[in-house]
Amino acid sequence: MDRSQWVNAIVFIIGFPFLTIILGEIVDRLETRKNIGWAKLLGNIRILVLPSLATWVVIHQFLAVTRESWLLKGIESLIGYSAIVALLNLIGILFIRNPKAKSQPLFIVPRLFVQIAHILVILSVGAYILSSIWQVDLSSIATALGVGSLVIALALQNTLSNLVSGFLLLFDSPFKVGDWIRFGDIEGQIVDLNWRSVRLKTLDRDLLIVPNSVLDGENIYNYHSGDRLHAERYLVGFSYDDPPNHVKRVLESATAETHRILSQPRPEVRTVSYDDFAITYEVKYFIDDFQYVEEIRNEFRTSIFYAAKRNGLTIPFPIRTIYHVRQSIPRREEYLEQIQNFLQSLPYFVSLEPNTIAKFAEKAAIQVYGIGDRVVREGESDDGLYIIQEGKIRLFVADLHGHQKEVAYLSQEDFFGETALLPGEVSLVTGIVTQDLTVLVLPSEVVAESIAGSARFAKQMYHFIEERKAQIYLTKGAKSLS
Repeated sequence: MDRSQWVNAIVFIIGFPFLTIILGEIVDRLETRKNIGWAKLLGNIRILVLPSLATWVVIHQFLAVTRESWLLKGIESLIGYSAIVALLNLIGILFIRNPKAKSQPLFIVPRLFVQIAHILVILSVGAYILSSIWQVDLSSIATALGVGSLVIALALQNTLSNLVSGFLLLFDSPFKVGDWIRFGDIEGQIVDLNWRSVRLKTLDRDLLIVPNSVLDGENIYNYHSGDRLHAERYLVGFSYDDPPNHVKRVLESATAETHRILSQPRPEVRTVSYDDFAITYEVKYFIDDFQYVEEIRNEFRTSIFYAAKRNGLTIPFPIRTIYHVRQSIPRREEYLEQIQNFLQSLPYFVSLEPNTIAKFAEKAAIQVYGIGDRVVREGESDDGLYIIQEGKIRLFVADLHGHQKEVAYLSQEDFFGETALLPGEVSLVTGIVTQDLTVLVLPSEVVAESIAGSARFAKQMYHFIEERKAQIYLTKGAKSLS
């Protein structure tokens, strides 16, 4: 050996153990800090790559064994294998999230891309080993693969379909791991995506494996994409005897009592349809975490039952009612007696004779209005004198600037529509219902006839009309009401 060879040998003998020791110390420190990925990479370099390279240097450089030797080719193949392992470790560090590791990957990519990168590394290094080390003619292998590609494609038709669909899903990115999705009748959370299938965990905590080709042909609903808000809809029926506005208030209170139902956006309650045995309502509410959807549904449905019981509402069920000819029917006399008793209890009808009250009861019509309904309108003729049995109404008048101002807030036993008693005059106010309203409407001609027959009653009514006109005058801010 000449001088340069002796120098190289000394450097090798000293440098290789020193480098091995340094790598060992670095690996220990990385493991202590829980940098598992880098520790594994450097550990493989220390255990596989360095010994293989050292063996190759000793045999080829110092023992002068030629590269055509089977022994040297085997060592070079081992070096190639070590390079594959190291590169796969590096890909894992760069792209794969390890829950046990303290450090996170530099880039987050779909698992399918990582698998493709693994395949490319193995094929590339493997092809280099075969062609450069073992002198294998890869063109003949490529020709053989080309001849058999049609057969392989036919045999792996479903697999290739899943692979292509997987690529399309990854490029389109309709969902990611952790998202809740629905397609068809299936709902679940994404736990894994790969080249062949998507794995879902359903609401029943079952693992469902769906081929990519199946998802590629479905409409996919992503509950977590962008906006995490999700609207749930629930249909429930209540009796025809329950006023819709009262039912809506009860359903809204049931949503407020249910945990995880959001107050913003506000829940919405709509009247959907009038069915054979019930009025059907739809409740639309919002949640922001789909994994609790079944728990929320259960709690909300339970809240509806108890809220209905507390408020005297009836949730009907399909029944068959048979009516017999001999069934007793409420007599009209009883109905008229109830109306008459109510009218006699009103202080402004005390001066009227019983036969006049009875005539009012005979001619009165019962009308029902819901919240927000306009019963009378400013500038339009009143249909009669309205006497409130139940509910509340606000009377408004437009001021000089066109703004609506409240004149009065009326409830049970109050009345309005008094301009019906003044021939040729129109309503000076607009009446808007604020609580479900039941009114008795007395025809204007019947009341006018009673006014003509009773001076005391006429004085009371005209005095009231003048007071309300004055109140309207003050509210309106006009010099006159004409």
